[in-house]
Amino acid sequence: MAHDDDRENPLSPYTLAQNPAPNPLTGQAAKDKVRQQVESILSQFLQVLPSNYVSQISGPFYTLQFQAAAEQLAVFLLTAEEVYKDADWSFTRSDFLWEMLGTLVFPAVAEGRSNAPIIEGDVTYRNFLHKMVLLLLQGATPSAVETGVDCLTEAQVDLIERFLAARDPNSAWTIDNQFEFELIVDNNNQFPDQPFQLQDNTVIVVDALKAAHALYGYQNLFTDMFDQIADDQDGMSWEMFSYYYDDFRRYCLGVKSVVGTGDTLTGRTLFTDPDVSFQSVQVGATLTITSGTNIGTYRVTEILAFPFGDDATAQSYTTSPTGLSGSATVSGDVITDTAQDWAAVAEGEQLTFTTGNNAGTYRLEVLLGPSGGVIGTPLAVGPATQVRVSPTLLRLATRMDVEDTGQTYSVSVDRLGIREPKVRTGEDASSQFYL
Repeated sequence: MAHDDDRENPLSPYTLAQNPAPNPLTGQAAKDKVRQQVESILSQFLQVLPSNYVSQISGPFYTLQFQAAAEQLAVFLLTAEEVYKDADWSFTRSDFLWEMLGTLVFPAVAEGRSNAPIIEGDVTYRNFLHKMVLLLLQGATPSAVETGVDCLTEAQVDLIERFLAARDPNSAWTIDNQFEFELIVDNNNQFPDQPFQLQDNTVIVVDALKAAHALYGYQNLFTDMFDQIADDQDGMSWEMFSYYYDDFRRYCLGVKSVVGTGDTLTGRTLFTDPDVSFQSVQVGATLTITSGTNIGTYRVTEILAFPFGDDATAQSYTTSPTGLSGSATVSGDVITDTAQDWAAVAEGEQLTFTTGNNAGTYRLEVLLGPSGGVIGTPLAVGPATQVRVSPTLLRLATRMDVEDTGQTYSVSVDRLGIREPKVRTGEDASSQFYL
């Protein structure tokens, strides 16, 4: 919040360069200013004393005594100057900003009839109060109310005056609605970050700015989007993309989650499991760690094939279980090695880069080229010098506690899905497939 005051003529000889200054007065700047004032006071004192009392050093008792008084006087002068500057709202210290300005803008708070608005940040709060003073001077007008609410959010704020719409004979409003207004907040079909705080702040601002007889309503606007199907076809398509309207349906053919065992990588924001593909996982999915030191839930913000993306430098690699080796480059999710025929790899093949930024293990998925296809299918016959990897990395919104390996997990795929993968080992099910 503080800024350097570089004006040639400061408010007074005792002002600090930092405006607003901290409270209490601390820091090297305040100490230097106190020391300068002490030296100035002592210099004046020694000049007015008779010559037989003047000492060139601070050894005599009377000089030490007066120096102590000078130090207290210097602190008083500096403190008094900062109190004087509190009267200027641009220099009022944060500790006193509400008492000096906020209670004038919102007298109902001081009287106990309302709560104070919650505005994050000292600079934001100071600017908000300054704008409120200017709006109060404009009078209790609808435009002032609309501008006041606009100071609380970056969303589009619109004000509807019902008495104007009531003039239309086809309007649903009548003369009974002549004192009613509507504030509509359009956040681009998204809920505000803190909707209840915004609503509470809006009520406080409107009460401070509106006329006593005016009645204001508050709404968040959401718009249904309609798109033309095609230029040569009649009809419309409708899509409701708001996630917040949940329901109790179940999609019985949908997979509910992917489960497995994965690792937390360096940096603790990446989670990997090269045994599975996260292609069906969407941004916003929930990753749940069920074992290890990172037990908890995490929100997925990105699904990746490689942690650092493209790498034009050929890096050394090996594969398992086939045992291929060589050097390859990375572009997007594609690995290229012109000296390698990837048709030799098996289904579930894993490639490990041993050098470079993308050092780690990845799952090979599709051979590229005229004779390519999904690895393990009859179409993937090769030859192929390029292979696409599966997305096996999840970037998380919050950092995990520690790097860890062998953590059991589940990550959601479809919020309405119901089927969960179940692994069975050591069971011969071939008899169920005989004709």
